[in-house]
Amino acid sequence: MGNDENTTNNDSETRFRASGREAIIENVALAFEKARHHISIFSPILDSNYFNTTRVSDALAKLCTGGRPNRVRILVQRGDETIRNNGRITSLAQRLSDFVELKQLEQGVGTFSEMFIVIDRAGYLRQPDSEKPECLVDFGTGHDLGALSRQFDKLWERSERIPGLNVLGLGR
Repeated sequence: MGNDENTTNNDSETRFRASGREAIIENVALAFEKARHHISIFSPILDSNYFNTTRVSDALAKLCTGGRPNRVRILVQRGDETIRNNGRITSLAQRLSDFVELKQLEQGVGTFSEMFIVIDRAGYLRQPDSEKPECLVDFGTGHDLGALSRQFDKLWERSERIPGLNVLGLGR
């Protein structure tokens, strides 16, 4: 694809670069809408411009109430900021805690700048530097997917509950 400011996807492409905040917002929402069973998200902090949207929360709620054993795992470094700035996702994590788990990394695990979303272990969106509005989107080729899934699972093993996030345990 070209170097357009707001490069986004084309129906004929499954692997592409997205540049510009609007393109990332669109593709984050699209990733949630494409998910059928599982979503894994890792981010230093959930950017509320990307995640605290009606479109994302609607897709997440639809996935969680879809009648299958669906699961959403969200892992952040700074849990306090995440719950303060992402009311929609925080609310879903509280109400549908059997489906949506929101955790933070344990202290001392390291500092990360990357954000990524793995959907159904079949596609992903990866932003190598969460401060720069550019990401790689792959909704079908599976290139690099295994490495991202393993990275997420290893980090998830080093996670803990976010203090102050009270869950209701409803949904199943």
